[in-house]
Amino acid sequence: MVKKTKRGTTQTNVISGFREALEHAEPRPPDDGKQQEKKNYAERLSNAIAVLIAGKLRATGSFQGILPLSDGSGRESGSAGGASKKRKKTDVRFATSDTGLELLVSIKTLNFRDAKTDKTTGKIVLGRYTKNMVRNDHELRAEAMDHHERFPYAVLVALFFLPIEACDDGAGDKSSFAHAVMTFRPRTGRVEPSDPPAKFERFFIGLYLSEGGEEDAVGFFDVSAPPPRRGRPPGPGDPPDPSRGGRLLSLDEVVAEIVRQYGIRNRTYVRWADESPEAGPPPDVAPRLDVIEEEDGNDE
Repeated sequence: MVKKTKRGTTQTNVISGFREALEHAEPRPPDDGKQQEKKNYAERLSNAIAVLIAGKLRATGSFQGILPLSDGSGRESGSAGGASKKRKKTDVRFATSDTGLELLVSIKTLNFRDAKTDKTTGKIVLGRYTKNMVRNDHELRAEAMDHHERFPYAVLVALFFLPIEACDDGAGDKSSFAHAVMTFRPRTGRVEPSDPPAKFERFFIGLYLSEGGEEDAVGFFDVSAPPPRRGRPPGPGDPPDPSRGGRLLSLDEVVAEIVRQYGIRNRTYVRWADESPEAGPPPDVAPRLDVIEEEDGNDE
C-alpha cells in the first residue's frame, strides 16, 4: 500500500497483519481529539484493513482480481446496486465480468469513546463506545439491500471493529461490546438467496488492541454467538469459557469462515460428518465443474 513519507515521497508497504494496518493509520488521535482528526483516522484504518483482508483472501488462490490491490489501488471501487444501477463504493469486492458481484466485505470502525462537553464545567467528558452504532447499522442495512437486490447470490460479510476496551465498560449494565452484538445480530444470518436482502450472510465484530500486542492484535466475534454481558470473551488462543461467551476467532480463522461461506453459496464446499468444525485450512473454493456437470446431469 502506498504511504507518504515525511519528505513527501512514497513507499509501498504490503500490509500482512493487523498491527501493520494500525501502524499505517497512525497518528491515532486521543479520545477527546478533534472530530475531523478522528474521522480521518477512521478512514485511514478502514482503508488499511480493506487492503489486509483483500490480500488474505487473494492468498487463498481463489479470488484473483479481488479489490483493493496490495498497493492500495482499487480502494472504494464501485459496484452497481439497486434497480437504478447507481454505483456504490465498496471496501473489499470480488466480481467477474460473467457473474457480476460474488463477494463483498464491508468494513466499519468505531475507534473512540463517546466525547461530549459538560455544560457546567465546559470540559470534555468521555463516555462509552456506543455513539453512531445505530447509524452504522442503518448504513449496513442499506448496503446489503442495494447489493443483494441486484445480486441475490452474492455473499456479503460485515466486519465491525471496536477497541477491546469496549468490553470493559458498562458497570451495572451491558458493555459497549455487548450492546454492539445486540445491535448487529438482526443484521446477519442470510442463508438462502431468497432470504431478506437487508441481511448479511455473516457478521463479525473485530476487537482490537489499539496499542501493543502481537502482529494480529485482533480477535473476531460472531454476532450470532452469545456474548458476555460484561468483560472480554476468550481470545483466539484461550481455552473455551462459556461464561465469557464464544471464543474469538483469529484473523486467519475469520478469513477461512468467509471462504467457507462463499463455498457454501457456490456449491463448492461441504462439511463432512467426520470433520472438526475448527480444524483444517480454508476449504478449496475453486469451481469443480466435474461435480457441477454430474449433478446437473442427474437432474434429468
